Amino acid sequence: MATRRALKHIHISPTQIPYSTGAAVQHVLVKNYLDSKRVPDIVPRPVPTLLTMEFLPVYTFGRRQQHDEESIRKIEILKTKVPEVTSVVTTRGGQTTFHGPGQLVAYPIIDLKEFNLSSKCYVRMLEDTAIELLKGFGLRAKTTENTGVWLSDSEKIASIGVHLRRYITSHGVAINASTNLSYFDQIVACGLPESKATSIEQAARDEWERQMAGVNNPIQELGNRLADILQEKLDHQFEHRKP
Repeated sequence: MATRRALKHIHISPTQIPYSTGAAVQHVLVKNYLDSKRVPDIVPRPVPTLLTMEFLPVYTFGRRQQHDEESIRKIEILKTKVPEVTSVVTTRGGQTTFHGPGQLVAYPIIDLKEFNLSSKCYVRMLEDTAIELLKGFGLRAKTTENTGVWLSDSEKIASIGVHLRRYITSHGVAINASTNLSYFDQIVACGLPESKATSIEQAARDEWERQMAGVNNPIQELGNRLADILQEKLDHQFEHRKP
């Protein structure tokens, strides 16, 4: 009988890191999972892991945009208009978004088969995890017909973009905490022109400042809270999974 395995949480660095650093760590963990599926007698099955981090400013594009002429043109325009921000095409789904200081980025690296999760249910789990985290600041977040987490039909506070390979997850969720939202003004975030970005600090400033007073690293603290919530949801899914 399979036994539950604890989620390992790794906050990559107490400081902001380049996108390439987070991507490299993620690549190693995903490769370990894939190797364990390919040669299980040689490579032991990895532990489910949550990577959290805070990036230096970067615009990221979904994998389907790398061959799209309009997206390629937008990348070149961004390099000119906002030269201090890196632009990167990633392997995740979704469209253009921004990552940077004051934003929690969380990448769960898990095997969906272990938890009997479909890709659709997994994305919903990420949304629900973010919603529960935000509830701790008195925010009533919700989902809509568009992927992600919203405070209203037009105010988006968390973006989600994932990638699956042989049921192994990568990429994940980005939650705006105290992000400089002006960076979103340069893009049509997630391809939704009528939406605008918001943050915990903007929507619940007093509660954000109260809870983070004296906290050395607010983004790492948010990562710890998110890891606890995700662990609870994975435990519940594991216990109620179908054989």
